[in-house]
Amino acid sequence: MMIFSVLATSSEAFAQDGAQQSNLKAPPESASKKAILQQNTDFFYDHITLQSSMSYAYSDQNTINLNGFLALGAIFLGNINVSKVKSSIYTFTESAYVPLGRRLQLVLNVPMVYRQSTYEIGGAGYASNQYSEATVTSGGPRLGDISFGAYYQLVQESKSWPTLTASLLLTAPTGINPYGIKVYQPDANNTNLQVPTKLPTGNGVWTITPGISFVSTSDPAIFFGSANYYYNLQRSFSDISTTADVVQPGQVRLGNAFQFSLGVAYALNDRLSVSTSFADRLQQQTSVRSLGSAWTPIVGSGANVGVANLGLTYAFTPTSSLIMNLGIGLTSSAPNFQLTATVPYNL
Repeated sequence: MMIFSVLATSSEAFAQDGAQQSNLKAPPESASKKAILQQNTDFFYDHITLQSSMSYAYSDQNTINLNGFLALGAIFLGNINVSKVKSSIYTFTESAYVPLGRRLQLVLNVPMVYRQSTYEIGGAGYASNQYSEATVTSGGPRLGDISFGAYYQLVQESKSWPTLTASLLLTAPTGINPYGIKVYQPDANNTNLQVPTKLPTGNGVWTITPGISFVSTSDPAIFFGSANYYYNLQRSFSDISTTADVVQPGQVRLGNAFQFSLGVAYALNDRLSVSTSFADRLQQQTSVRSLGSAWTPIVGSGANVGVANLGLTYAFTPTSSLIMNLGIGLTSSAPNFQLTATVPYNL
């Protein structure tokens, strides 16, 4: 009897201990980790989230213009001009994320863009060592291309699989398109200097962007990455000529693009995290044609935009944070640097 009593007592104690363990809750996810997951479209809040983003991108390009010929295969006879273009782009974007359940999330992005470019080139007074300069802007902050779409969580993270999230975005040509903008000569004494009358703030065409992203947690590291394809729809315009007083209707076939990124983030404590990533965008060549003519590719319109990113995230509360990112251009087509500050907050 004593043996059965001991066994019964032990069984009851084990059952109580198991019940207590089943009632234990996992420790709450840190605010810094939540910010990382939301930034990489893995973490969906239960309520509407607004996100404000401000970015500044700067680039400068030097080009050598040769007008002449080589004599004896080694001696250049003619004019040598060095041109420089310094560009600054300020972008303010307000985004809204609306959850429809735990796996589906709608998104709307509305950008405001201000652009300024300064063009410098030699040849003033027909002297290669005399430079002319002109500055062109977008005419103040202007609406960019608005995008909207959805994210859907395909797979939740497990021991075998990372979290996989699919996305589909549609970008509307609401910004100033770059086609039909006229160029002019701002310096009467320098025919080398030809600049546009204004700068565009959009691509001018509808773009469909399917994509997929992944997030894999391996404490204290979080690995993330994405792949997106930008399919640009062909569009007709009433004017595609850059010559003043000339109107030439035509069509534009903007080159499609493929972009991928890979990165890793570390949550240093409950509020602070750092990340590093690499992103590359491969842009195909753009073609244009006037009515009744064949397609003509625009030389130099293809690009390889490689960027290394350094990020810092500080979570003020479990529902709001500051995300800083510095992008450093690795290819000639990329900006020299781009600094972005993002603040998501929940309603």
